[in-house]
Amino acid sequence: MFRDLVERHNISNTGVLRYFIKRLMNNLTKPTSINAIYNDIKSQGFKISKDELYLWADYVCECFMFLRISKYTPSLIEEQQSLRKYYFIDNGLRQAVLLPQSDDNGKLLENAVLLHLNRRLQPFDKITYYSGTKECDFIVQHEQQVKALYQVCWDIQDTITRQREIDGIIEASKMTQCDNLFIITHDNEDIIIQNGKTINIVPAWKWMME
Repeated sequence: MFRDLVERHNISNTGVLRYFIKRLMNNLTKPTSINAIYNDIKSQGFKISKDELYLWADYVCECFMFLRISKYTPSLIEEQQSLRKYYFIDNGLRQAVLLPQSDDNGKLLENAVLLHLNRRLQPFDKITYYSGTKECDFIVQHEQQVKALYQVCWDIQDTITRQREIDGIIEASKMTQCDNLFIITHDNEDIIIQNGKTINIVPAWKWMME
């Protein structure tokens, strides 16, 4: 933080910077509103401009502390205006900074999957997320063609959770015209056929070894 952010960009308000980074860490896997963070910081009496926070969001990605992805949409303008999701570059470091929470397993698994997808990107590939009536965690596309869709769920045994993940990836499949569908889990494995779609449920350890 000090070498790549504070010293490089001459940031004097290090206390607010620490809080900003922790907020991004805590909001892992969710669309993040920089404007909402700004309002939170302002309500606590700290002086910081909204433009500075947007610059900091760029800085933390430029120094590879975070990776961020946009919402999937055919419109470039809508993509640029969409809320971004921020993923942290190291699960262990995040756990050392933040107190463990009850939903951390799912967040850390999704973060690990994003990091692995990012390592496997080819030139002209990109990762986005889908948000419509339902949600899908990751869309991997090459130029304009969608190559694969991924949901991430720690445990898919619960009936409600299972159906939510299936519904999200099927809706994204219909929107993107992609039938290469995966649900990455902690340790569940199965093949589901629903609505004419084949969904591969794969444990993360096995998927990452392929």
